[in-house]
Amino acid sequence: MNKDVLEMIEYHHERHDGSGYPKGLKGEQIPIFARIAAIVDCYDAITSHRSYAKALPPSMAIKMLYEWRDIDFQAELVEEFIQAVGIYPAGTLVELSSGQVGVVLSEYRTRRLRPKVMILLDANKKPVMDVQTVNLLEMTHTEDGQPLDIVNSLEPDAYGIDMAGIQL
Repeated sequence: MNKDVLEMIEYHHERHDGSGYPKGLKGEQIPIFARIAAIVDCYDAITSHRSYAKALPPSMAIKMLYEWRDIDFQAELVEEFIQAVGIYPAGTLVELSSGQVGVVLSEYRTRRLRPKVMILLDANKKPVMDVQTVNLLEMTHTEDGQPLDIVNSLEPDAYGIDMAGIQL
């Protein structure tokens, strides 16, 4: 097997400040692919249901990773990861300023806060009959002229929504 792959597997639990395992490596001592894999592994753990913890929204995982930069993870790599994934990656459940709830379908690299959202629940949190897609880059206001923005990132099972049953 490739040496880089083996090192990534072996050292992805090492931490930037030396607090990780198996060898307590610190900073640049940790192979680059292991430093990258550590961020990805942590993000996946935070956003996935585990026997010991509920899944958190991707935006919360991003916030946590950012807070852990230069402690657990190399700051520059965390920032690059956030740039690559975005604040509201596809699959994120969000609430809009209109009260509607939807799931992010895709985002724009230049306008991360204005993704395309598939509306699942109306403002009263009732399932919509005809699913619609709202492109927040183009639709900036509601029909009554109120600003239309994402106001909250929701937990994956909020309002009883089964994310596993949604086709993105």
